[in-house]
Amino acid sequence: MNTITITGGKHSERCLVRETAIFCLKKLLPKSRNLELMVRLKTMKDWGECRKEDFMNQKGKVFTIHLKRNLGIYDMMSTLCHEMVHVKQFALGERKFVKGNDMWKKRAYNNTSYEDSPWEKEAYRLEERLAVECFKTIKTQL
Repeated sequence: MNTITITGGKHSERCLVRETAIFCLKKLLPKSRNLELMVRLKTMKDWGECRKEDFMNQKGKVFTIHLKRNLGIYDMMSTLCHEMVHVKQFALGERKFVKGNDMWKKRAYNNTSYEDSPWEKEAYRLEERLAVECFKTIKTQL
């Protein structure tokens, strides 16, 4: 079973993050049952970041997402959707770090700018669609 742990921020932010993360896992990784996702809401310069954690003897896959707290509802949802696309990329092995190299679908991308990297292009392409669909889903459950 996937586990989601959320720390920091306001109660309302944690609730929004939980619902958005659950939605994204169902959409992006419907067969996944062994992910551990830790989301930390905190004061930071960037809006979000995602890391795949490498723990010895860890079953499943562990990910940490840092999100900027005090964003508006839509910005928080779309940022989390963007970072959840990165979770999907790592979980499915589309994106890897191999011996210091950024790999995307078995091809190295070492001198590629942030905007031109294929993993960022995919995350930006999917974030708005996921956020809008998630917002509609959450809104109907309220």
